[in-house]
Amino acid sequence: MDLGLSGFPQKSVDLQTSPLHFGIFREDSEIPEKKLIRSWMAVGFLKLENDLQGEAEKYLQELVDRCLVLIFQKSLDGTKVRSCKLFKHVTGDEIDYCRYGLYRALLTPSLFISNYSKVLDLSHVRIDSFPVQILNLIWLRLWNLRTFIVKGIRLSVITFPEEIWGLMQLRHFKLSRFYLPDCPSGSVDKGRHLDFSNIQTISYLSQRCCTKEVIMGIQNVKELGISGGDEIDSNGPLNNLVHLQQLETLSFIFCLKILSASAKAFPATLKKLKLERTLISWSYLDIIAELPNLKVLKLMAHACLGDEWHPNVQGFTRLKILLIEDNFLKHWKATDENFLVLEHLVLKKCHNLKEIPIEFA
Repeated sequence: MDLGLSGFPQKSVDLQTSPLHFGIFREDSEIPEKKLIRSWMAVGFLKLENDLQGEAEKYLQELVDRCLVLIFQKSLDGTKVRSCKLFKHVTGDEIDYCRYGLYRALLTPSLFISNYSKVLDLSHVRIDSFPVQILNLIWLRLWNLRTFIVKGIRLSVITFPEEIWGLMQLRHFKLSRFYLPDCPSGSVDKGRHLDFSNIQTISYLSQRCCTKEVIMGIQNVKELGISGGDEIDSNGPLNNLVHLQQLETLSFIFCLKILSASAKAFPATLKKLKLERTLISWSYLDIIAELPNLKVLKLMAHACLGDEWHPNVQGFTRLKILLIEDNFLKHWKATDENFLVLEHLVLKKCHNLKEIPIEFA
């Protein structure tokens, strides 16, 4: 079957069959761009050593250009594909859809308990609901693991032993909340043999383990989510985030009153920041406004405490997208000088807001 993809470079020739790979998703469903690209990485469609994410985005765009894939949703600024669908003329009878996708076999606990040899080569694991005990049986032996995503386990913090640092191929590591121990070497000054040097995405890391030893072990991470819930001094380990010089996207949830008192404690590379249930004061956003490269700010449910926001005139020099959702903001006294290059303003569930600043008009 010729799907018209012969134009792909030889270094990723497997992508000639990438439309067939859509069969792991539910028929006629919206397919998130992140899930699609990570599954491409998992099955080996991408053979490059560097910047797999960037190359995958190019190939997805080529599928769109060739009318094999339909864009379903774009990013707020319109520059990236956020989700897509497969055109009907490509699906038809040519793709055999699996009800639970490629990972249907992973939902059988006996697979892990009785036959490890068949799962040692796994590079991508995504589990929607799974007993914690099963995780302890499999993850230590998956040395080739690049993607590890677990949903549905929210009742407690999952604590991993030191051996997890042996998964050095890991790129995406996502759970509702988990605890990482310090690297086995124990000291950032002695150098270490184990770290997550290939890591790109981590969430949600417990705030308690944001020690310098852990942060230096993930210093190449580009997207990081941190979950609070622990009582911790305001001058605690989150000050170590400044060492993440590759970080572009940062999310906080349930991190109450622990954010740094200075913008200098955040990596200067930060482009996207999301706050949820952090209960910071609106005035604290004057510190956020000093971040030199911040382009996207999302203030989700109960990010800020109080009903008045009076931004500093000097801030948000590069902010293009601002989202405020489910906060108790009532009086917003801002001018166009506060948001010099703002392009998109999104307000959701802001029922108390009296008016949008007239200068924005």
